Order: sequence, then C-alpha cells, then structure tokens
Amino acid sequence: MTDLTPPPEQPMDDETRARIRGRLAEATDSPPSSIHRWVLPVVAAAAVLLIAFGGAYAAFWPGDDGASGPAPGTQESTPPDVETSVVPTKQPTLRESEPPTSGTDTGGGFHIARTTCGREVAQELPGAEQVVAWPLPDGEVGIWVAGDRAALCEDSGGIATVHGARPFPAPYPLTHEALGFSSSHYPAPGGGSSAYVAGGALPEGVTGISYTWPDGHVETARIKTDAAGRQWWAIGYVPTDGPMTKEGLNFLDLDPVQVDVALSGAIDHATLKWGHDDCAQVNNGC
Repeated sequence: MTDLTPPPEQPMDDETRARIRGRLAEATDSPPSSIHRWVLPVVAAAAVLLIAFGGAYAAFWPGDDGASGPAPGTQESTPPDVETSVVPTKQPTLRESEPPTSGTDTGGGFHIARTTCGREVAQELPGAEQVVAWPLPDGEVGIWVAGDRAALCEDSGGIATVHGARPFPAPYPLTHEALGFSSSHYPAPGGGSSAYVAGGALPEGVTGISYTWPDGHVETARIKTDAAGRQWWAIGYVPTDGPMTKEGLNFLDLDPVQVDVALSGAIDHATLKWGHDDCAQVNNGC
C-alpha cells in the first residue's frame, strides 16, 4: 500500500531562503515575453475581419431568411449556360388572314367563309387582272391574265378555285392538261353541290368545244373576246340530279368525260378520265 504522507519538512538555512526570495522577485518585476506581445494584436485583427465579412454578407445577400427568389428591386437573370427558346407562332397565310366579311349559310347552321378570286389568283399569278367572265349557277368563272400567262378562277358556293396558270396563245391541238377540269365540292342548302369547270385561251381556228358528262348532259363552251381581241372559252357544269349527285359516289366508277373540239369543220376527240383529268385546281383539293 502506497504511503501518501509527505516527507517531513527539511530545515532550510537563511541564505537559501534569501536566494529563493530574490529569484521570485526578479520574475515578478520582469516585462512580458514576446509571446504576450503579439497575442492581443492578432485577436484584434481577427475581430476586424469578422466584422468586415459580416458586412459583405449583408451587402450581397440582404434579408436572407431562407426564402428563395431575387431581392426586391432586383431582376433575376438566366444563368449563361441555360438555353431559352420561344415557341414560334404560326404565321397566317394570305388565305387564312382574309377576314370572312361574308359567307354562305348552308341552311343547317354551317357557315363557310367566302374566298375571292382576286386574292386567290394572286397566289398563283401575281399581278393578274380579270379580262373576261361568265356566270355560273352558284358563282362566276373568269379568266385572269398577267403578261403572257393566264389562269382560270371560279367561285361556286363562295369558294374560289384557281386553275394552274398556262401560257397563251394556246397551241393546237389542246392537251389533256388544257382540257382538264376542276372539281369543286361545297355545302349548299339541302345538301352538297359540285361544280366542274374548264377553260382557257382558245386556239386560233377553233370554233367550238363541247363536253359530254357521265349523266349524258352535253355542255357547250362559251366563247368571249376580251378588250385586246384575244378569245377565251369556258365550260361550267353543276349537276342537280342523276348519277353524278348520288351520296357516297365513287367518281372512279363514273364513265369518262368525252370532249369534242371543232376546227375548220373537223372534229377532234379527247377522253378525260376521273382520277386523272378532273383536278385542274391548284389551291383546293379535289
């Protein structure tokens, strides 16, 4: 067992006691060491930096209380590597932007916007002017000219249908393209109607053109001379009964259209087939 009792005090002479007291007095009166001299300035400098950092934080993130979003009066910018895009809106075509100032009421509450030949022809033949016109049961058919090219337009049921522009004078014999007709199907009171229209420049020497339709109807071309002395022809047929007006009709089942062209007493014949020669228009589907 360890004995914790301190050893008995040893006697100390007066000289030893005086030497110890002198050393203690020297230690008490000596100036602070170099370690003590730099401690206080370092602490003060650290305090200054801490205060400066706190001010900078307050300047860049004012009122930061955990809420997201820019500070009042500031605008949040897009990071430079984030790509933004704007979905483009569709630009209206000339036809779509045309205001429907009038229309055709089909009698069943269905209203279609009217289109005009003047604006539709401008898409196919810019700068064209109408030189002749003929009436149709539900509209008008006319010839439009610009330079040495002409285009036909008809507006049955208030829907303008334009044929492809062709050069004139027209050569003879007339090609299937020149004799081809447009097929326009449009709503009408009591049901739908269809208009079949052909026409163009009349070749020199031609005195007549006739179309025999699948229902047996024969339509003779109407011929007009414009102010410049040029001759033009047009055919327009709107059937009201018979096989060409049946609901759900498949036109490929119809007999071909027979065309006769009279030239100096002779007759040239052409056969126009459905599905091939019946879609002369360029702006509306068949």
